[in-house]
Amino acid sequence: MEITLIIVKKIKDRLTDQEQLYFDFWISESEENRLLFHRLQFIEKNGGDISQVLELDSQADWLGVLDRSETQRKKKKHLHTSLQFPLKYAALLIIGLCLSIGYLQYSSDSKRPLVPTDAITLQLGNGEVKVIAPNEIKSITNKKGSVLVKQVEEQLDYSIHREDTELSYNTLKVPYGKRFTLILSDSTVVHLNAGSSLKYPVKFIPGQNRQVFLSGEGYFNVYKDKRHPFVVSAGGMDVQVLGTHFNISSYKLDRKVSTVLVEGSVMLYPAQKGNKNGEGTLLQPGFKADWDKFHEQIEFEKVDTHTYTDWVKGVLVLKRTSFKQIIEKLQRHYNVTIENRYEKLNGQVFTATFDVESIDDVLNSFTLETPFEYQITDNHIIIFPQK
Repeated sequence: MEITLIIVKKIKDRLTDQEQLYFDFWISESEENRLLFHRLQFIEKNGGDISQVLELDSQADWLGVLDRSETQRKKKKHLHTSLQFPLKYAALLIIGLCLSIGYLQYSSDSKRPLVPTDAITLQLGNGEVKVIAPNEIKSITNKKGSVLVKQVEEQLDYSIHREDTELSYNTLKVPYGKRFTLILSDSTVVHLNAGSSLKYPVKFIPGQNRQVFLSGEGYFNVYKDKRHPFVVSAGGMDVQVLGTHFNISSYKLDRKVSTVLVEGSVMLYPAQKGNKNGEGTLLQPGFKADWDKFHEQIEFEKVDTHTYTDWVKGVLVLKRTSFKQIIEKLQRHYNVTIENRYEKLNGQVFTATFDVESIDDVLNSFTLETPFEYQITDNHIIIFPQK
């Protein structure tokens, strides 16, 4: 399997767990790889046909890389050195293809509507995609004409859906720069952060776990139901609860899945192993659990929960955070792309809190501590060393 196929499958959310592992190592190899991937994502979101990259010759025996890396993993050695595959030429070819595709390419014979890249979308069980405008108040119906969900501005409410039905899933996707709230059919409230998506049943089925699937970050206020445990699947880890308040951060490019418990108790366990006989790791209130996706290890830390949950109020809290991590947070929070050409800055650590500040205000505040220059063009930012 070539790296080009891995990239396309990643963008289309079709990676296996093993493919995800190697993709994460590839994208962490260099800033060039990360920017390349984000550009392809942008093209896909704007209707471009990224499948054309499959025609490229990556000049790398990807399957051999997988085999060698898997052998290294079983021997409990680091995979980093085994993934130094020759992708320079593939990257150049893909960048050239990006330019030929264009940012806003859209096939004239396509019948599907062009969904704005900054739109909140709701994908129904039949595959239909609806754009959710945050200022609207309306009802969304199913094929039978029954009200499926009620939208009241920045909230979708499924608790009004009482019709008995077979298991059917909806997926809500929230783009960078926005947040949204869901009330599930059992009255559980979920706040989704920027760049996140949640797949969930339209109505939970009696006798089964209440299971949802998170990509990104969500704050959960789970309705208590002892007969039906609530399970959040995120990044290869499952979090099981009966009723509680907790936050999960599981962005695809992050190496760790972080769970912060505000109130109640939760049990964590690897998704592929399941929760057999209640075997799992309990998390106590006021603690954060970091699950390493690659090594399948978990670490605990006592924290100030507000640091990890105040995003629900629109507040961006940074506590002893490296600038490299801050870049990712700023991109999601402000819906911008940031290209850092001042490598030394990546290792700098900052503590700060922002709420109503613009991205310009935020960057200026960082320059007071560590001087650097930056240029903003539309929603793209380039950071330079100070001259």
